[in-house]
Amino acid sequence: MLPPDTAPVSRHTSRADYRTGDLKLGRIAILADLRRYLRVPFDSLVKCVGVMPSQQDLQRIRHNLTECKILTNDESSLQWTDFTPPATSKGSEENVFEPLGRIIAEILIQVPNSGVSFLANPNKTPLSQRNNTSGPDGYLVLSSKKTEPKIQWFDIAVPFEFKKGRDIESLRDDEQKIIWSLHSIMREDLLRRFTFGITIEDTQLRLWLSNRAFLAVTEPINIFENIDGVISLFYALGSVPASSTMKELGWNPTVGADSMVGRGTRVYEATDAKGKKVAIKDSWGEVERQSEGEILENILVSCAEKLPAEELADAKRHFVGVRLWKDVIIDDTRDETLDTMVAGEHNRTWEWVSIDLNPILSARPRLPSTGDVPNSGRLPAFLPTQLGKIARNDTANGIPRRVHTRTVFRDVGVSVKDVTSLAHKLSCLSGALKALYCMHKAGWVHRDFSVGNAIWVGDIGKLGDFEYAKKIDSNTSHDVRTGTMHFMALEVESQKYLFLPTLNRLLLDTDLSIDPPPFRMNFLHDIESVWWAFTWIFFYHTDTQTVNAGHSFDTQWKAFQLAFPGTVGQISRHHFFTQVIELQVSCKTVLSKTCFDVCHRIPFFALTLQDAYRKAEANYPLLALDDTLLEDIHREAAEFLRDAQERARDIELRPLPTFLKQKRPRPGDETSPSPKDQGKKPRHD
Repeated sequence: MLPPDTAPVSRHTSRADYRTGDLKLGRIAILADLRRYLRVPFDSLVKCVGVMPSQQDLQRIRHNLTECKILTNDESSLQWTDFTPPATSKGSEENVFEPLGRIIAEILIQVPNSGVSFLANPNKTPLSQRNNTSGPDGYLVLSSKKTEPKIQWFDIAVPFEFKKGRDIESLRDDEQKIIWSLHSIMREDLLRRFTFGITIEDTQLRLWLSNRAFLAVTEPINIFENIDGVISLFYALGSVPASSTMKELGWNPTVGADSMVGRGTRVYEATDAKGKKVAIKDSWGEVERQSEGEILENILVSCAEKLPAEELADAKRHFVGVRLWKDVIIDDTRDETLDTMVAGEHNRTWEWVSIDLNPILSARPRLPSTGDVPNSGRLPAFLPTQLGKIARNDTANGIPRRVHTRTVFRDVGVSVKDVTSLAHKLSCLSGALKALYCMHKAGWVHRDFSVGNAIWVGDIGKLGDFEYAKKIDSNTSHDVRTGTMHFMALEVESQKYLFLPTLNRLLLDTDLSIDPPPFRMNFLHDIESVWWAFTWIFFYHTDTQTVNAGHSFDTQWKAFQLAFPGTVGQISRHHFFTQVIELQVSCKTVLSKTCFDVCHRIPFFALTLQDAYRKAEANYPLLALDDTLLEDIHREAAEFLRDAQERARDIELRPLPTFLKQKRPRPGDETSPSPKDQGKKPRHD
């Protein structure tokens, strides 16, 4: 029997709460996505930082630090001259840790041509493009930027957090702040592959590492007892030459990604040697998984085996064209998240630690670089229900590994969510549906259809993002399915079949000798995702002619939030799809008349899908997913889209939030397009 699909888990950082700019909600979302970190020995992680000082170097540095009165030798041991245990000091946190800044600066002076400098900046936050109102207590910054009047997040090499105490509250507060700083650096900087961070609570120093596969922190060292350890750490951090690409501190000289842990996908436009535009996609996938380019190649091979030549030629027009795909190489080495030296030293002293999700924010406010500090005092609703529902492919003590892959696409276009013409949006969906049809006939399911990966290229709708696609009869597994829940089929969300016969019929007809099959995605689920995308277009937008027509944007927005809550297990989403009479009323009363005249068959599309599910599941535990059902549902889905497209005429759409009386956050998978379809960032996922 084939194994079940991996259960879906949404990313909290894809939800509206995270996008508000509220510091508390943002931090909670990051912690909820991470859930855990890897605790490792201090020495093993320090060796990954940079060049370690030799014993001769250590002796020289200790001597020089003594000469400049950073260290004092009282004959029995070395001690920091001006730096005393913070918990015993009466001064403010800022003043207590000021001598540490001088210590770090003097150690960096001992490193030839160091590329970083230390800055303490407790009251101002770095500049951000993401409405980020927090800032670390200090940081190592690129030496070339240390005199800049304003520091950007992407200039920071290593963030610091300090606490005088080391009680549970201090530890937890520092953890949450450093994790947020590491996340901020990774999402702000296109070039960042990983980043280090440092927390100090009283006498205890911990080194942090964030990359695309996991978050790690060392066991603490005592900075007053292990002076050589402190010197070695900052020597290693400073050993990256200023003239280098800074790859040892996580910068990627070949461009990068966007995500703290996960695929970290970036898509951007480039020009090849002949001046032709291409789209480039950087992502971090599991080491043992096929790349997107390989998966798409296998899909097209399957299509060639199953489809007539003429049908195959038309099908290829509706798949994004891939020129090449390769693992990213840096200094003749494949760019992976886990250094082989670290993997070789893995032993039983390494352990996974659950992150404490109880939010604690410092009472001391920071001055934002721009705007006011948002503050909500409320906790998001997702915390109590979905925190234990993660499946991982690594073992309890294993370390996940990801590899940096780059794919070059011939097609440069915009995703359907960024198209403003309603006719073009619907034409784009129709083109992507044709690609799905060919995939389904060839025995594949896409498993990730959304408005982000239906691509408008010229005048053709194409399908992209095949990283989660697989053969229907495949026995391979994938890592945790993450992302927006907006377009996920209800059965996929719940991981069970929902349109079974009545209980009495099941009891009478079921052959008890047949084991019920585990839940697996099929072609109907992909078609339902198309329905959700079709419906999203009308509930998230309104036509430009309705702007001054007395339309209730607030009412439509409330209906949108019920239909697209962005979280797992919301009953309102289930009702929206299954209660077709209520759906019909909602479409007619909530949407503008102009839009309703185009999409009035949304409820009939939903009903058609439900009928198809019931046919497929009528003889459960046997599933009837035959060619006849496939042909019928695709034909009917295409007709629904074609009918709407014919009615769309020259209607232009604008996102609903732009009309609302108050500024509200947009759900994570949506962006507001500019007035025209031109000039967008190329997307295919």
